[in-house]
Amino acid sequence: MEKKTFKLTIEVLNRFQKAGILKSIVLIGSWSVYFYKYYFKSKSYSSFIRTRDIDFLVQVPIKLRHKIDTFKLLEDLGFIEEFNRSKGYIKLTHPDLTVEFLVHEKGKESDKPYPLPQLGINAQALRYLNILSENTISIDVEGIRIMLPHPAAYTLHKFIVFKRRRDRNKHDRDLEGAIRVYHELIKNNDLIAIKQTFNSLHKKWQATILKNLETVKEVEITNTLRK
Repeated sequence: MEKKTFKLTIEVLNRFQKAGILKSIVLIGSWSVYFYKYYFKSKSYSSFIRTRDIDFLVQVPIKLRHKIDTFKLLEDLGFIEEFNRSKGYIKLTHPDLTVEFLVHEKGKESDKPYPLPQLGINAQALRYLNILSENTISIDVEGIRIMLPHPAAYTLHKFIVFKRRRDRNKHDRDLEGAIRVYHELIKNNDLIAIKQTFNSLHKKWQATILKNLETVKEVEITNTLRK
């Protein structure tokens, strides 16, 4: 990762912390793979990522004392508001980083955005994100307290959604990151966390994970989850 991208990310997180936003959002997606190095604290763990998109899962209802204009927080850094006309959600873009907000989609699937007036944005609603919001850890990065999905939750979530990716690069990136985190959990004797999280999922979701892993011939992981 380029130093300027990391530096910008830290500045974004720092501003979110000062505004009180970090208490209501979980940093998810590929950036989780990078920040897990602060959790695993292993010299052998590879935290390399190939994306400049940083995703935040907003936990609703948001507990803020006052409304915040998220765009205004970052505008002087060179971010601009980008409106997705077809789906209606907003993301904040910069030449070195794109910030996007997501919420867990409940009920029937819909392309409609989820309004978050407390943050001055519309978020994109996606399936399965409750796996991440219900299983979190908290880490300290340069004095900033960041909430991440537990690595076991991150791994199992990716094992569900990677097959839904139309972009082959994103499909492969999701799978690679999930397997990398899975093996680090095994090295850290954290199989119990994987099994407990897997067993807590809906039976249909468990079946989807096993089926998806079978299609990419991850027999060892499949057998471990079946036990």
